Amino acid sequence: MSGFPDVRMRRLRQSPAVRAIARETTLAPSQLIQPLFVREG
Repeated sequence: MSGFPDVRMRRLRQSPAVRAIARETTLAPSQLIQPLFVREG
């Protein structure tokens, strides 16, 4: 007996809307904000 199920349930892949909600988040460099530190003096 392996640790994986014999049948892979694919309920979350039925519609594009549900797939969009369930998919992993991707991050692009254009979405990052560069920090700015201000110091007196």
